[in-house]
Amino acid sequence: MSLKNYPMIKLNGRNFLLSIYPSWHTRLFPESILNNEDASKIQDVPHTNSIHKVYLTSMRGTESLREGDNLLIYRTSDGQGPARYRSVATSACVVEEVRNIREFSSLGDFKAYCAPHSVFEDYELELMYKKKNYPIIIKFTYNFPLVKRVIRDKLMNITGYDDSIYWGFVPLSDAHYKAILQAGEVNEDLIID
Repeated sequence: MSLKNYPMIKLNGRNFLLSIYPSWHTRLFPESILNNEDASKIQDVPHTNSIHKVYLTSMRGTESLREGDNLLIYRTSDGQGPARYRSVATSACVVEEVRNIREFSSLGDFKAYCAPHSVFEDYELELMYKKKNYPIIIKFTYNFPLVKRVIRDKLMNITGYDDSIYWGFVPLSDAHYKAILQAGEVNEDLIID
């Protein structure tokens, strides 16, 4: 994927909300830390400093992602209140590559691909490779944080989605993706129609 226009996001009809648990969110996206989080949790390690990120998941539908797809990172609720007010969109990203864990012929190859850009420790990667319970590996660029976090209630108002959908992996139209970035007070120069 070309990074020529980085960090701009090009709207292309392929936009998706991708959820991540709070326990992993700040470790992978330190620039998107929430105001009520402890900044001391952020470590100076490769995955925090890189624009390239690796995410492992078993969510249905993620296997259909492809290079150039836009992602809206969605930090799930911390359990301290209703998800409608505690889950937030935090970051804009672009898919570089999607692979399946079974494509790697050895643990060494898998770790070499994932370790520099994932939040997982060596032993966690070894367990994931052995169990293969998170088979979809998404490599993407972290383009920019939303200046203002957009809570799920606002996302619901923008998209028309409600609590009956699964908020783990959700398609978004160009209009919805752009409206969410605008609600997040992102500089409009970063969005290419």
